[in-house]
Amino acid sequence: MKHHKPEFITFTGVDETTDPAGLVQLADDYPVEWGLLFSPKRQGNELRYPRLSTIWWLVEELPLRWAAHLCGGDAREVIETNGSQHDRILTAHFQRCQINTADPHARPSNIGNWAAIRDLRAVLQCRGEFPKVASVDVLFDASGGRGIVPSDWPEAVNTTFCGYAGGLRPDNVDMAVAIMGTRATRYWIDMESGVRDDGDRFDLAKCRAVCEAVYGAPA
Repeated sequence: MKHHKPEFITFTGVDETTDPAGLVQLADDYPVEWGLLFSPKRQGNELRYPRLSTIWWLVEELPLRWAAHLCGGDAREVIETNGSQHDRILTAHFQRCQINTADPHARPSNIGNWAAIRDLRAVLQCRGEFPKVASVDVLFDASGGRGIVPSDWPEAVNTTFCGYAGGLRPDNVDMAVAIMGTRATRYWIDMESGVRDDGDRFDLAKCRAVCEAVYGAPA
């Protein structure tokens, strides 16, 4: 059975140790989006959450496809106040912004409007079936960044640009995409834990191995 490949791959968790030249080279070779994690409590204190000064340098110096992943208090700020302390950098340098929350009060239309005003595309998460929404993109992520492969991948809905995440890594992504690609025509995949080394550092070699498994050798 023919299966569709993802439109792009999001690699989340670029950190202080990541080689900028490696980011550029991989983006030249494959359709990738780089995810940067934001959290007021974790910023600069945990490797996956680089200092804001590092984030500013990356997005200003490297004209790549960037996605902001707002966690904790940064996500709550958007939901509760319809604003963000990061508005300036989001508006200037990011193409998408994912609000990492399980808050039932996070209405897709409100989040979508918040993002559209800033010339962003918003991303929300789901743990089960994809909701039928058009105002935001939706990422299926039952794992929540813990690196756990779900028991199944849900069918995409044609009203929504759908993504898949959960336990993806170089040695299983080809099998996962073979299933996803029969359940979605347009979609992306996202991974975080599966592209980190034993010291929890972002691993560009693993990112390249994922791209090769999905798309083959670069043109």
